[in-house]
Amino acid sequence: MGAIETMMLDCANNEVGKRLGLPTQGYVALSDAKRLDAQAGLETGMGAVLAALSGINSVSGPGMLDFENCQSLEKLVLDDEVCGMALRLARGVEPRDDFPCRGLFEELLRDGHLLIARHTRRNLSAEIRFPGAVIDRASRARWTEEGGRTLDERARDEVRHLLAAWTPSRLSGDAKRALVERMTAEARRAGMDALPRREEP
Repeated sequence: MGAIETMMLDCANNEVGKRLGLPTQGYVALSDAKRLDAQAGLETGMGAVLAALSGINSVSGPGMLDFENCQSLEKLVLDDEVCGMALRLARGVEPRDDFPCRGLFEELLRDGHLLIARHTRRNLSAEIRFPGAVIDRASRARWTEEGGRTLDERARDEVRHLLAAWTPSRLSGDAKRALVERMTAEARRAGMDALPRREEP
């Protein structure tokens, strides 16, 4: 699933779907790696970028490892960053309503306040995608000072934070029981004795 040829196939299927006027889906932005490592990042990143540039409507791979056999919450929080970057790339460089801007640049450079100018502040959040806690772009000195945490550690911390902030569903008890009964029946049909137990964070 992490092979470039599989990603190319997803893009080709997308082209067929677009030609037919159908929404498209692809198992892409996932990895055959067995853990969150460089291979997982490489395969996921390549797939996410290709999916975004191709315009695939539904990408079903984020969080997946080991040939679709594993869903990793740590990988899922990293993949949120990967997909955000890919979508930002797909948007490209967009002209603003202040072009041509030579006069503006000359003024800002003359006054020496390019980064704090109203124009910069107005467009900054739309133009720059600021990463979350999983991505580290600090200097080595700051990274070391803050504990030198690895990607695994940052992703694990973010998963803990998200689980702690989670609020239960507002579905009625009857609806929840019906869903569990349906899922249990499907699990038994697939050869499982019971649904997996939810591990507490």
